[in-house]
Amino acid sequence: MATEKLTHAKTGVIQMGWPKLYEAVAFKAGKDDEKSKPGDEEKKNESTPAYGFPALLDKDDPDHMKTVNILKKLSENAESNAIAQKRWGKKDLIVANNGLKDADEDEILDGDKTVLMADKHPNRANHFYVNLSRSSKAGRPGIRYIDDGGILRELPEPILGTKEALEAAQNELEDARATYAESNEEKREEAKRLVLEAKRKLEEARERDAKAKEVKGLWDKLVYPGQNVQASVTARAWKTQTGSGVSYRLDNLTIVGGGIRDGSFDYDEDFTEEDIDALIAWRNKHVDSKPSKADAEAALLTYTDFNEVDDVDEDTGEIEVKPKMRRKVKPVVLDEEDEEEIEDEEPAPRTRRHSPARRRKPVEVEDDYDDEEDEEPAPRPRRRKTANSDLF
Repeated sequence: MATEKLTHAKTGVIQMGWPKLYEAVAFKAGKDDEKSKPGDEEKKNESTPAYGFPALLDKDDPDHMKTVNILKKLSENAESNAIAQKRWGKKDLIVANNGLKDADEDEILDGDKTVLMADKHPNRANHFYVNLSRSSKAGRPGIRYIDDGGILRELPEPILGTKEALEAAQNELEDARATYAESNEEKREEAKRLVLEAKRKLEEARERDAKAKEVKGLWDKLVYPGQNVQASVTARAWKTQTGSGVSYRLDNLTIVGGGIRDGSFDYDEDFTEEDIDALIAWRNKHVDSKPSKADAEAALLTYTDFNEVDDVDEDTGEIEVKPKMRRKVKPVVLDEEDEEEIEDEEPAPRTRRHSPARRRKPVEVEDDYDDEEDEEPAPRPRRRKTANSDLF
């Protein structure tokens, strides 16, 4: 019997595509996918939930091409093993569908026709495309990460279903309180116990939900498209009624860190040292160098009477003004008749200006109410805490 060839290996450092790692995701098949027997329509359109992520491998990146060569070798070994074990025939080898796609050469379906992958997805041009996946039946792949201190740590398991559990606990408490309110004296003690038990369950559900959010926050920080990772994979030859091929099972994953989240841009790439120096020079020239034109005009208005601004120096921003000489006002001489008319006229009443917040004159309190001010207010009755106060 021939020795089985190696089909398991590690990739180099690659950049993770959109991940399905926090929770397994199922996909529905299209109408033109694998044929099924009559009556199996519902089953045909379902797929087993899986974990994984796609990756694009740049043909111009030597490190990426090392991973491409590793995957190609694993695929060849998986095909050889399938033929040696008589799971494949020569025809299967000819029509085999490889999970590693050359976007510039391999065709994919686009509706009713086939097109080059790069034509349908231009961002994949000059790249190899591979999807690393793992069935949920095999369990989540092992995932660890290197923290900021260089220590390898295990990524905690996600805590799922906390939202539903929290809602169920809240409903249970409401039902228990309603039962207690409707219970008679004979059943009240048991109803009280149910309320206290429901309150305990709700508190546990809240604590579990808080822990789940903490774990989810760490996952969101580390697991995202564009993150640097290294994966261990196994090439697997498969065969169905409609064809054969090789896929790559995701076994374990190490999150290296330092990746740039897809759709975002690194600050140092957008703003170089030259950009910052230019911004500082602009600030020094326009902000910190001289007072603004408005400040200069305000200063002139304070000390000078002027007709108009003659000129503004474009380089310095200084304002040249023509001072205006103050003119002496000639006194008005009134005739005696005019003076008498002015003296006989009654002065017009002054319009009283009120501020927006006009203070009202305090209301005087009659003597009959003086005694009420001396009396001490009656104390408010305190509400007694019953033995069942903790139930509501």
